[in-house]
Formats: sequence, structure tokens, C-alpha cells
Amino acid sequence: MSAKKKYPLNEEEELLIIHPEDKPLSPEQFEELEKPIDEDEQLELPDIFKTKDLLLSQGLELISEREPCSGGIFGPIFKLKVKNIKTGECFFVLERTFTEVKDIERRFCLVETSSLPGRPDSEPRYEVVNNIDHHQDKLVIDYLYNEERALRDLQGLTGIPKFYGAVYDDLRGSILMEFIDGPDLSMVLMEEPEKINKFKVIEILEKLKQIYTKAAELGFINNIPVGGTVMLDQKNNPYLADWYLYSQGKIGFEGPIRNKYLQGLQDIENLQKSFVL
Repeated sequence: MSAKKKYPLNEEEELLIIHPEDKPLSPEQFEELEKPIDEDEQLELPDIFKTKDLLLSQGLELISEREPCSGGIFGPIFKLKVKNIKTGECFFVLERTFTEVKDIERRFCLVETSSLPGRPDSEPRYEVVNNIDHHQDKLVIDYLYNEERALRDLQGLTGIPKFYGAVYDDLRGSILMEFIDGPDLSMVLMEEPEKINKFKVIEILEKLKQIYTKAAELGFINNIPVGGTVMLDQKNNPYLADWYLYSQGKIGFEGPIRNKYLQGLQDIENLQKSFVL
């Protein structure tokens, strides 16, 4: 196994690349990550021209402005109308932005390894080694990068939105994915109890369990199969759309990865049981 590539950040720290094909952060970008968040900082969206270029690379022409769809934990979510250049078909694509500043933290999350009780909440993109004090080593989690990897590698799986690529604009960016024209499962579950079709919900959750399991068999264990974004199409087919939090590994062996998978499975089953008549 080849040694991880190292890049100097400052006099004390080095950046280790976890995935061999990945690019490093620059020292300036890393310094920007460590700055405290300025709550008054103007939210800056990813460059729309980069989004247009990405769509063009997929044979799609952007024919509308960004249409606000909802607010996300990482930044605004937009609906984009596009046209297939070859066929002339028009449809919508969802753009989920990952801005530098959001409600909780930057899209990158720095985690001190010495303070971790167990696994971090998602797979890290980088390791930061402090050559003077290893108690100050860090993991760098990049939620946009994680979502891109999962959506890309799970393409073709029923219940995974079609992926059109990711835009990286310095420390901002966005994910382009299939627009599912239907409600979020969470909204369905929030209806008044007497209005909820329990048989429909149980069937949706059974399909969700199949999606979750098949993705896990391919090495991606979604950490929030219940509580994350699950979109429903017009036929009530669920799509597991949140992939910024996941654990990666094989579920066929005893250990923390299998335990994580079984916990997610139990969460779905417990929700199913709550709707049994």
C-alpha cells in the first residue's frame, strides 16, 4: 500500500491526502477554514457560470435563472430548468449549494482526533498531522465531497437520484442532481395522524429499507436514513437524497461499520412498526 501524499501547511502541520486521486487544500484555504465564522459575512453562492459549464458538459443547456426551492443545512437549494441539447427535452435539475457560511459550520468540518469518542459523523477527506503535538492532529470532513462520491458511485441504484456532477468554487460549491417532483417523506409524516395512509407509509419505508441496504452492500452506509431527506415521486417511490453523512466500508464483517449499518436498519424498522395498525 503506497504512503499517503503529504503537503506542508505551516511550520507545524502537514496535510495528508486520504484518497490518492484527490487534490490538496492550499495553505491559504486551510487558514481560511480555521478562522471563526463571521455571522455578518455575506453569503456567496457558487459561480453560476461554473454551473452552466458543468451542465453543458452533460449535454444540458441552462434556460432559467436559479429558482429558490428551499433552504438547506449548507445553503439555499435551487431548481434549474434545463434543455437536453440533443433531444430538446426540457426538465428540472436540483442544485444543492454548499456555501462557505451556513447555520452550523462551514462546509468543511475540522475535527480534533484526540477529542473523538469514536468515528466522526462522516468520512474525512484529509488528515492534518501536527508534527509537534499529535494531540492536535485533525480530520477534515468535506460534506460536498462526500455527497459527490456517494451519488457518483451509487448511480444506477433504484432510489438514488440521478447525479449531474459537482461544482467546486474555492471553498464553496454545489451538487447537481435529479429533481424529484414530489413531497419530502418528513412532510408526509407530519400530517395529522388521522390523515396519514399508514399502509402507504409502511410500503414507502420498506422500499427505503431496500435502498439503504443495497447502498450499504456497495460500501456506503447512510448515517441518517431516518431524519435525512427522502423525496417521494408521483408514484410514492422514495429517493434517498442526503449523502453528506455516511460511513464507508464492508458490512459483512463484525465491527463498527456493520454496527452502524444495523443501527440504521433498526431505525427504519422502528419507524415502520410505529405505523402498524
